[in-house]
Amino acid sequence: MRTSTRLVLLFIVCLWLTPVAGLWAADDSRALYDQYLASYKKYQDAVSAGASEDEVKQLAAAFNQARAAYEQSVSGGQTATPDNEWSSSEDQSLPLPGRSSGTSSGTGSGSSDQKAPAALTSTLKELWSSNGRKVADKAIKVLDRYIAANPDSTYAVKAKYEVAKAYEYLKGDNEASTKVLNDIAGDPRAGAYAKLAQDRLKYLDACRQYSQWKTVLTQKRNAMDAAYSSYRNTSWLAFPVRGARWVGYVGKLISFQKAQNDFEEFELKFEELAAPYVPPVDVAFDLFKTANGSEDESATVRLVYDNNQGWYARWKLINEARSSIDLQYFIVEDDIFGMALCGALLKKAREGIKIRFMMDARGTKGFTRKLMGQDFIQELVAFPNVEVKVFNPVHTNLATMLLDIRKIMSSNHDKIVVVDEEYAVIGGRNVSSHYFVLPEDMPECYRDCDVVIHSPAVAKQLAYAFEEEFKPLKQYSIQKDLWGNIDIMSKELEAALKAMDFYIRGDGLFQVKGGDKRTVKALTEYNAELSQYKLMTRFESFSLLEGSHVAAVKIIDKHSLFGERNDITDQLVKFIDGARQEIIIQNPYVVLTERAEAALKRAAKRGVRIYIHTNSPASTDSLATQAMFYGDWKRILKEIHTCRIFTYYGKRKLHAKNFCFDGKLGIIGTYNMDYMSEDINSEVVAAIKSTAFARELRTEIFGDIAQSKEYKISVDANGKVHAVFGPDDLPGKNTWLMKVMSKMTFIKKLI
Repeated sequence: MRTSTRLVLLFIVCLWLTPVAGLWAADDSRALYDQYLASYKKYQDAVSAGASEDEVKQLAAAFNQARAAYEQSVSGGQTATPDNEWSSSEDQSLPLPGRSSGTSSGTGSGSSDQKAPAALTSTLKELWSSNGRKVADKAIKVLDRYIAANPDSTYAVKAKYEVAKAYEYLKGDNEASTKVLNDIAGDPRAGAYAKLAQDRLKYLDACRQYSQWKTVLTQKRNAMDAAYSSYRNTSWLAFPVRGARWVGYVGKLISFQKAQNDFEEFELKFEELAAPYVPPVDVAFDLFKTANGSEDESATVRLVYDNNQGWYARWKLINEARSSIDLQYFIVEDDIFGMALCGALLKKAREGIKIRFMMDARGTKGFTRKLMGQDFIQELVAFPNVEVKVFNPVHTNLATMLLDIRKIMSSNHDKIVVVDEEYAVIGGRNVSSHYFVLPEDMPECYRDCDVVIHSPAVAKQLAYAFEEEFKPLKQYSIQKDLWGNIDIMSKELEAALKAMDFYIRGDGLFQVKGGDKRTVKALTEYNAELSQYKLMTRFESFSLLEGSHVAAVKIIDKHSLFGERNDITDQLVKFIDGARQEIIIQNPYVVLTERAEAALKRAAKRGVRIYIHTNSPASTDSLATQAMFYGDWKRILKEIHTCRIFTYYGKRKLHAKNFCFDGKLGIIGTYNMDYMSEDINSEVVAAIKSTAFARELRTEIFGDIAQSKEYKISVDANGKVHAVFGPDDLPGKNTWLMKVMSKMTFIKKLI
């Protein structure tokens, strides 16, 4: 009855939306989608059962026809699904064990309890509402009283099971949950709930094993780090001692790597077992504990897709900083944007503002080179209130690179701005013209995204993520020359600051009278670059938090190679497993890892809609990534049968790294869907729980999808996949090389 009512309401909403989104409304009706899934299942069952060739051919044809009809129904994306669909009691419920598909269970007010006592139904409904964590203690007491007063009731066991779930999900108390589940498992009156309790106990035992694995890894990592520190701190004058300590470090490194490899095998099995017990994405978000423990349920957050406004946000925050500035970037180009940024930092350094700045050695070459590069940065570090570091210089890993080539590939991929411990910017943008210029002024610019956040608690979370990469041993600091900076670059930085500020305020090109030749030459180059950006003149009308949302925000972090923290991958798997309706992935580099692919396959089995928006060979800036995707995309569409893939195909390149789950949760950050992000680089993302924010993010992504091409396949009677439309139809430069590289799957984990 509930399903019928929901479909009728959904149909009415679709009719209402028809004038503005007729194509999208058809998809919301679900009819073609359900038909498509049913035809695929019939085809799979027939092949598995060894049906006749004629029957398989007929079913394959029916499947292709149903798929084509479904795909045609969404030609350019969908509007946001109505809030009432996401907030139904069915979606707020938590999953029961023993369901291989991982579908959600009903709440206490579900169909199985329609005749349950009203007080019990009301309590369970409140317990599994969005306020569940706040009312958990009260609800558990009410349920305990009901159980004590009605020990022989058919609903007493149900109430017990809900108490066990509440301890696990809402209180984070697995020990208390285990005690209740043991009572149920040993109760001869428990019936089917005894089996459910037994299965859940197996899951909780696996959780304990998972925690034990984490403890072992931490111990081995600490031993490895201590050995490395001892080696690094030993002088070359004590060569025999230094050599012995290097051997000791290598032994600890090998021991850690073996444990890490064994854990990864366990982790895949654990996530498969845990999937049916993962709660909906909003509850999974609530359960996540930030690294520093701070939280803010009412942060002010703004989504920024517009490139100019992405720059304006940074410019405003840095130039108006009152006490501190923390910056981390993978790429800082020495164009007008990078020079102006350093000019602004120099101005703030003179004002006494505390500045910490880290760049990556692999991504940022101009400013980090020791010859002819660091002179600009040395202007900053001349001040005692400024620290500048370079992440992962290659020379610190040459001694052990043969043990793991990834050690010289590891990068700090974070893009972090924290100002005055109050404001933060996080997203995919580096510091370069390609990230901050509009496509009207630069057709080949990136389509990227940030969030601007106003929240002291969230700023502290992001500052904590900053410090975890800024403080470790495997960085080096840029120092001023002992005899003072030989080559004074401050005037060029000052000129860049003035040229940028003058131009973006609409005052035209900055000019100086007189001046030394080098400064005049630099200013001429800055103005020549700025003059190309006709639309980048609206800073005066920019409002930092215009169009913002009030939402719960959490920073989720991941360390670089061998670091302790990998919260992002862990949480993304949980969010995928917790999705009930829809998963949207917007990412420039898609090379699905074992964990990501396994989670998406589980979601497809649950019937979750999956959209992937990425680059094509025509738009990519990474030939190697496209080569791996070229070898995978047809298999992905076949095996993850609810997945659809859309790609950019023009001059503009996608660089945004965003996720949207069930219209409830948005993820914005630096994390790519590849092995580099999962295993090698440091990454950081912001998770925003808000239907309004998710709706805006979803609308932006589907706007991009409307300007993209969709990859499509057909499946013949023998189960072989054929490309209907794919990367071969959107060729780029060196397509032949891409096809050759697609066969080199042994490099996939290095891309």
